[in-house]
Amino acid sequence: MLMDYTEALEITLAQTFSWGKETVELAQAAGRVLAEPLLTDRDLPPFDRVTMDGVAIDHGAYAAGRRVFPIAGIVAAGAPTTALTAPDQCLEVMTGAVLPPGATTIVRYEDLERVGEAYRLPEGVPDRTNIHRQGSDAVRGQELCAAGTVIRGAAIQLLASCGYARVQVQKLPRVAVIATGDELVEVGAQPLPHQIRMSNLYQLAHQLSTAGIKATTYHLHDEVELLTAAIARLLADNDVLVFSGGVSKGKYDFLPEVLTSLGVEQLFHRVAQRPGKPIWVGRTARTMVFGLPGNPVSSLTGLLAYVGPFVRKNLGLVVPAAQRRLAEEVTFPKDLTLFQIVATDAAAAAHPVRNAGSGDAASLLRADGLLVLPRGDSTFPAGATFTYLPFDQLL
Repeated sequence: MLMDYTEALEITLAQTFSWGKETVELAQAAGRVLAEPLLTDRDLPPFDRVTMDGVAIDHGAYAAGRRVFPIAGIVAAGAPTTALTAPDQCLEVMTGAVLPPGATTIVRYEDLERVGEAYRLPEGVPDRTNIHRQGSDAVRGQELCAAGTVIRGAAIQLLASCGYARVQVQKLPRVAVIATGDELVEVGAQPLPHQIRMSNLYQLAHQLSTAGIKATTYHLHDEVELLTAAIARLLADNDVLVFSGGVSKGKYDFLPEVLTSLGVEQLFHRVAQRPGKPIWVGRTARTMVFGLPGNPVSSLTGLLAYVGPFVRKNLGLVVPAAQRRLAEEVTFPKDLTLFQIVATDAAAAAHPVRNAGSGDAASLLRADGLLVLPRGDSTFPAGATFTYLPFDQLL
């Protein structure tokens, strides 16, 4: 009996590996996963900050009726602050400057009238305006990002603001992507009528690269002794192996028997899903192995549905599964989980993309992800929401 997809995914996610941590320069941290919380080293902002170019006044004098304020000086951003010592005067201040002690509000230049060496203020100026108060965004020692957060633009900004010149991140796994099959030739070769170019290697390696993983790639021929020797070396040198091809029921699909002979524990083989039913997953004490079917849509499905979640979990990354609304009804009478190829629109509705089966790589050009339609139903109505696996975004 075929295993259910949800059970297969649970088994995959139950496999725990520790790939360690490392410290990288901030400029190299983008896209990595934080291995430590991001804490503020001082209040944000660290002082009462002027948010408009203009003048600083003591609103008490204004409330008492004063409208013309002589200029007592100027305070630039980045300069030590100057106190406003006379409440009947003003200080010119620039955006980003420290609010002068003694001042309570900022009036922007656009609202002022220059009168000699003074400024005339308009009616109706409120107190405590145009000031970004110290600690109003975060206080010293506050956690801004938890460990397990992917470092993107906003996190880069805050890491820099909080003095993280070097950042502790989760180490990425060493991954090898291996194509099997005598029918495959190099991309630059001219295939004979019975041959095809090995395109899956590049697709799978690209998807891994979106997580910052620079996979090494290999092509192995369908010969048991050669497979055994090569895979033994790959198991010793890598944390994750991703195979394309060699796991179905063909006479030359040697991969399951070779992996078993090398001591790789089979976790499951064959799942009730379309595409990608023949998937094989196993492990040793230190290496996870994914045997994905060789058809391009099947191999991509296996990577997004199993390898991606496994990598995220073992990097400590906890993110809710993306959801998309089905734009039109889908009928699928098979007792299988269907990974429906879809294209999403601006309203995040997923439109099914027609394809000619798991070998139709060209259909992927019209899509941006897969919608997971669960086993047990035959009709999936328009408007219903399902898990969405995006292309080109492994983390």
